[in-house]
This record gives sequence, C-alpha cells and structure tokens, in this order.
Amino acid sequence: MRDAGNGDHQGETSGTRSRNAQATRRSILEAGIVEFCEHGLSGASTARIVERAGCNIRMLYHYFQSKELLYKAALQDVYDDLRSNEAGLNILDRDPVEGIAALTAFTYDYMAATPAFIKMVLAENLMQGEFIRTIDSIPRSSRPLIDSIQTLLDRGEASGGIKPGIDAMQLYISIVALSFIHISSRYTLSVTFGVDLSSERIVTERRRHVVDLIETYVKSAPASLPV
Repeated sequence: MRDAGNGDHQGETSGTRSRNAQATRRSILEAGIVEFCEHGLSGASTARIVERAGCNIRMLYHYFQSKELLYKAALQDVYDDLRSNEAGLNILDRDPVEGIAALTAFTYDYMAATPAFIKMVLAENLMQGEFIRTIDSIPRSSRPLIDSIQTLLDRGEASGGIKPGIDAMQLYISIVALSFIHISSRYTLSVTFGVDLSSERIVTERRRHVVDLIETYVKSAPASLPV
C-alpha cells in the first residue's frame, strides 16, 4: 500500500524542485563567470567552479554538458545583462541629446560596476570571437539598441538639436570605447601617466569628460549670427 506521505506530498513539490534546479543552474553559471574571468576558458577548472557553486560535478554536466558550453552560456549571460539594463533606460522617451547623454553615463557606470563583462569580452577577443559568433542572440539583441540610438539621432536631426550624418553604430562603439579603456588598460595607463586611474577622483573626472565629449559631439553647432 502506498504511504500517504509519498508523491507530491512528500519532500519537494514539482514547483520547489523547479526553483531549486533554476537556483543550482544559476549558481553554476555565476561561479563559471567568476572562474572564466580569473583564468580564461583554457585555464578554468570545473572542480573550482562546482566548489564555488556548492554542488557536484555531475550537476555541472547535467545543466551545461561541457566546460565549453558553460563558457558559452556565461558569455551570453553577461551580454544579456547589459542589454536588459540598457533597455531599462527607455532612451526613446527622452529628449534626443538627453537620451544619448543618459546612455553614455549608464554605459560608463555599468562598465565600472561590472568588471565581469569587460573580462569576458577581453577573453573572448583573445580567442578571436570563437564562441560569440555561435551565439545568434547576441547580435539579435543588440539590434534594437542601435535602432533606438538611430531613431534618437534622426529625431534630433529633424528638430535641429543633433548634427546630421551621425551613424548609430559608430557612436555606440565610441561610447563603449570611452567607457572601457580606462578600466581594461588601467594598470598601464596609471604607470604611463603617473596617476591612479582607479581613484574616485579620476573615475569621477573621467565620467564627466566622457559624457561631455559625447554630448558635445552629437549636438548641432549653434547658428552663426548675421554679420
């Protein structure tokens, strides 16, 4: 005779099991991101990943099948997080110049607060984009952002607030580069110029400089007064 405590009434419910499975998968993914940031794909250890995640190696292979597929999932995750946070800015609801300035400030702050993104991107570039080119969702999820920037630029150009002919993709690459280089090359630049680029003062000054630079670039020149 079946015990009354068995089945859905004993142990975990299906909903609890699902939540636990999601939490375990997430723990492995986050542990993988840390490991890949510290050691790259080739140097990453699955043993260290599962130790950090608090699970066993069987669970890693259950959810991700291989270290390479875990790396691929980690790469996709850091891009998804960036795109999700960018979408939350709702730049199309803003004045065109204000929207571009807000995106610039956000990008600068995000890069400073999310070193995992920079480290994962640098690692992937060392591998010449071997894995990112296999993740179709990354270019697909990036398209709406570029379209939104272009919409802002076109709207601002039509109203006279933004100078004509700015390409959205080129502008965004410049925003990322300006928000990135002082972090990715922090140590060499600090030695080169004799300053600590990680100091609060320099970080604040650089943020102001980057936002001002982009805002000044996109603004249309004031009309010349008649002679």
